Amino acid sequence: MIRREIAESGPGLGARLRVNCLTFRGGLHGHHVNEDTGMLPAVAGRRPGLAPVVDRLRREQGRIAELVEEPRKAVSGDGADPADVLAEVERLTSGLEDHLAHEEERLIPVLDAPAT
Repeated sequence: MIRREIAESGPGLGARLRVNCLTFRGGLHGHHVNEDTGMLPAVAGRRPGLAPVVDRLRREQGRIAELVEEPRKAVSGDGADPADVLAEVERLTSGLEDHLAHEEERLIPVLDAPAT
């Protein structure tokens, strides 16, 4: 949806895109706070061998928080260039996909396993 909106924006980016970026940023932040205060400590406590995975996921969350700021900055200025915004969205998308793939590969089997 965001890619399409950028493509259709013409020379100026619309207010709806700015709102979408801010909404996404807030939702992702909330998701990571929930992981940091709930799921990740629980996993680390029950599976000490996964400490390196949990540490990596936390580092990645910090990097993603930085990546989320770039599209926000790109859409915030007057005369925002859709090509610049799209490049930042693509960079963010790639970072998120890598993070989620690692998270799913390492944590989903643990979370799906029966409690012992």
